[in-house]
Amino acid sequence: MKKWRCTVCNYIHEGDTPPEKCPICGVEPDKFVLIEETEVAAPKKWRCTVCNYVHEGDTPPEKCPICGVGPDKFVLQEEIPGDLPAEEKDAIQKLLFNVSYGLYIISSKNGEKLNAMTSNTFIQVSDRPLRGSVCLGKGTLTSEYVRESGFFGVSVLGKNNHDLVKHFGYQSGRDVDKFKTMDYVTGKKTGCPGLSQAICFIGCEVEQVIDLGTHYMFIGKIVDGDEFSKEEPMTYAYYHATR
Repeated sequence: MKKWRCTVCNYIHEGDTPPEKCPICGVEPDKFVLIEETEVAAPKKWRCTVCNYVHEGDTPPEKCPICGVGPDKFVLQEEIPGDLPAEEKDAIQKLLFNVSYGLYIISSKNGEKLNAMTSNTFIQVSDRPLRGSVCLGKGTLTSEYVRESGFFGVSVLGKNNHDLVKHFGYQSGRDVDKFKTMDYVTGKKTGCPGLSQAICFIGCEVEQVIDLGTHYMFIGKIVDGDEFSKEEPMTYAYYHATR
């Protein structure tokens, strides 16, 4: 039986031909390559995109033992050339947990469709002109929408927005309409939704996309925004301490 590897997420398919669509990241058959048996000797590693727990096995677990999300929140861990050995990388990753970030809901659109996801990767990168960047996993629906539309929105979360973190982070927009029960504004220049429960909303027009292997970095010019409250922003560290 032939084995085909997805070049985007490393999913392995068995069959005479590659699948019509990758069940993990959704890419077409032209993104699959025929591989040798030796390439699949090592056990697969699946990373939880919510808490970063790593599971070993042919398939992701039915439930993450750390944060409780389902298998759809796991991505196949890609072996990246030049990356640190696993043991050394895990030790350094623990150090990086001391680097805190804000928490945001990153939104975008595809025609009339809206979607968003929880992220801790948005930052301002320049002030003349105002620019921001965000890194999103390649397999996420929000990432697809940003690439399609060329715009993304950022809802900055406050310390009382734990419910928004769960709503937009613990379920997939491929399964539910995340904005169906939400109050939001629409960016005048971006068309992206901004959550009125958040502190504020920032709209960005994509100027550059950088391929980081498992993620895309979107660099955008900040073109609109709204303020909703004066609440103190939530950090990633605060969320983990109080969730």
